[in-house]
Amino acid sequence: MSSRLTCIALHVSLYYTGFTGDNVALKNRKPNVLVIDDAYCVRQSLQFILRDTCNVLLAPGALEGQFFLSTHQIDIVLLDIRLRSTDGIRLLSEIKQTYPYIEIIMITAHASLETIRKAIRFGACDYLIKPFDKNELMSVIKNALIQREHALGIKNELDMLNESTLYLEHLIRNAEDTMMNSSKNNMTAMLLNIDSRDGYTWSHAKRVTKLSLLIAEKMGVTDEQTQWLKCSASLHDIGKLHIDTDILKKESKLTDHEYEIMKRHPEEGVKIIRPLPFLKIAVPAIRHHHERYDGQGYPFGLQGKEIPFKARILAVADAVDSMMNSPVRQNPCAVERVERELQGNSGSQFDPEIVDVVIRCKLLSFF
Repeated sequence: MSSRLTCIALHVSLYYTGFTGDNVALKNRKPNVLVIDDAYCVRQSLQFILRDTCNVLLAPGALEGQFFLSTHQIDIVLLDIRLRSTDGIRLLSEIKQTYPYIEIIMITAHASLETIRKAIRFGACDYLIKPFDKNELMSVIKNALIQREHALGIKNELDMLNESTLYLEHLIRNAEDTMMNSSKNNMTAMLLNIDSRDGYTWSHAKRVTKLSLLIAEKMGVTDEQTQWLKCSASLHDIGKLHIDTDILKKESKLTDHEYEIMKRHPEEGVKIIRPLPFLKIAVPAIRHHHERYDGQGYPFGLQGKEIPFKARILAVADAVDSMMNSPVRQNPCAVERVERELQGNSGSQFDPEIVDVVIRCKLLSFF
């Protein structure tokens, strides 16, 4: 299909889907959406379809996009990955460094796993594939606005109170305490829900949390990061709430189909905690705790240092407890055998630095 026909098809498709949607405007104004795409038809089509719900600014390249970012209060950027003037991923990174509270949605005609992985790693909140589906476009933009409002909500309220530094610090401390208490209450409720369906998962989460914190302590992780690691470890299998109980409790080997279902639990876990803003920082570790250091894991096949640090710690702690305490193992592994397994899979399944800490510091003797 020629580029002109593609433009016409895209425009007609968007027009006849009747983009009405919910009112997602911010308080007292419509959201400002910046479209950076060198394809004229894409810019015009998005402007046409979003004009009733958003203020749409159009930029054919990076320079024009940077100008609008510096002169307008932009809420969302729709950014083409393959710009002629520059690499879209590089521009994404530059925008997020300068404007961390702007949500960026990548748009592309060629959605490879590597492209999606890079975009997420550099700060994109979502992506759209050309030609756009109306419902998906509406949903992605609405979700991006919700994420932005969550991120800005507390910050804007605190900024209004900056006349009193002491009072501001008091509010921040209270907000952090409230957030942490709320986080703990929600974690407890979620874990009790898991325990009612599968008693092993509850005790497994507690043991994984204990070993993860031991590893973090030996690796010099800060107290703040340790608290979030504790949160991530406690909830790392929360997605099993969406997995059939028969699969969770099955004592024999899972079939290929059952294993594919079980592999969904990291993403299911993300779906469960994503609506809770104070748990957002736990998302990367929960999503990626089954990635392998050699890139052969799931869900995205991240490799080496691409895997979030807390997820790499969880991968080791999770595997250790599975070897030593799994209910499907008739003969749980002794410490010496677990250490041999860790060494044998160091650099392939596990981060070598973390394996070295576990063995050198004899952490399994405390586990």
